[in-house]
Amino acid sequence: MTIQRRIPLAKALSDVDTRQREISEYIDRNKDRFVEKLRILCQQPSVSAQNLGMTEAAQLVERFLKETGFTTESFSPTHGPPIIFGELLSKRGSKTLLVYNHYDVQPVEPVDLWTHPPFSAAVEDGRIYARGASDNKGNIVSRLMAIDACQKAGGDVPCHIKWVIEGEEEIGSPHFAEFIAKYKGRLSGESAIWEFGGLDYDDRPLVTLGLKGMLYVEFKVQTALKDSHSARAAVVENPAWRLVRMLDTIQDEDGRILIEGWYDDVKPFTPEELEVIRSMPLEEHSIRDELGIKSFLYGLTGFEFKKAFYGNPTANIAGIWSGYTGPGHKTVLPSVARAKMDFRLVPDQDPARLAGKLKQHLARHGFEDIEVSLQAENPAARTPISSPIAKMAARAGKEVFHKEPVTLVTSAASGPMHYFTNTLRLPTVAIGCNHPRSNTHAPDENQRIDVFVQGAKWIAIVIEDFAKSLE
Repeated sequence: MTIQRRIPLAKALSDVDTRQREISEYIDRNKDRFVEKLRILCQQPSVSAQNLGMTEAAQLVERFLKETGFTTESFSPTHGPPIIFGELLSKRGSKTLLVYNHYDVQPVEPVDLWTHPPFSAAVEDGRIYARGASDNKGNIVSRLMAIDACQKAGGDVPCHIKWVIEGEEEIGSPHFAEFIAKYKGRLSGESAIWEFGGLDYDDRPLVTLGLKGMLYVEFKVQTALKDSHSARAAVVENPAWRLVRMLDTIQDEDGRILIEGWYDDVKPFTPEELEVIRSMPLEEHSIRDELGIKSFLYGLTGFEFKKAFYGNPTANIAGIWSGYTGPGHKTVLPSVARAKMDFRLVPDQDPARLAGKLKQHLARHGFEDIEVSLQAENPAARTPISSPIAKMAARAGKEVFHKEPVTLVTSAASGPMHYFTNTLRLPTVAIGCNHPRSNTHAPDENQRIDVFVQGAKWIAIVIEDFAKSLE
């Protein structure tokens, strides 16, 4: 018969408080070192859309993981930049936490709108300015700081950590399925932390439980072998006009997508999710002020605004171009017109099926000649509100930021989270060190240093609580 000693509750709580204090103090003492690591990572370009600096960035990320104690592997897809897989094993814990991030960034254009060079990682007014400083390199290094602190405060991490850092998230993760297929047997665990997260406009911690899906396509209309003089516009079809007429069949003036069967599989919010959405603080004024707009589409406000933002499928024209767009004027009849669209999807919508419906729609409306190129597709992902990791993240966020956390049923953004929630069956939360004025995907992207540091403390407490709660 084995007799287990019970540790007095007061002693256990005291040990927890001591360890968390040691973690927090370690992070405060070492923040300058990790700020410099972030600057080094940001100074390395890694623009996946342009295949710029990808191998070098992957090598730098792998080096940082090794310096923090991880054993690493670099997986090279058939086509595409390396995916870094790191493992850090615990001697005292048996549970496994997975972490996902990406080291690729968006293109920097338009460069002339940046206050600082995009890869200079300039520090000004408590912020680091660089492409990728917030999305997603700030979160990578903040998590490195958290994990390093957990090790130094207790001599070991309290649970096993498996970390996946890819290089194509910004272009739709086209080769991530290849990685999942090869590594699926090694990606077992109990929960996961997703790549982003942080604070809202009032510096309240956000706990995000899902992502919308996405279908990204490019259309090409070609009506002649070459451009010609615009005098021929009376007798030769202009591809830009044909493209515009096609686009007009996709969505009506009220924002409803007109592609037949588009809403057939939409999964509505549960009553519990709707209650959480109803109770979420409104940020309408902050968003309007940031964007300089007077109102939202269709007069949306209040609860209806939140339901639409988080729950409606969308059809967005991301870019459209044809003919001459340089300075001055040029009288030309273009031969080709193109447009890019991203369709945001909700749970149970299958992007592959919807791509088929889109092509059928074009044929039905007489646009079968228009070329459709599928650029990216991801189903939506969602973790239940009742998930233990969601509750842990909220409790830890309140402890670090001293404000009531805000739980988001889903983000309106997209990404390959479904591989974790749907394929690996891992409850997944998005928490981190972002801020809504980080200018992600825009000029002057930046990372607030104070949130970078506090975000590390948030992650560290979640790691500690995760290990204890499952013992």
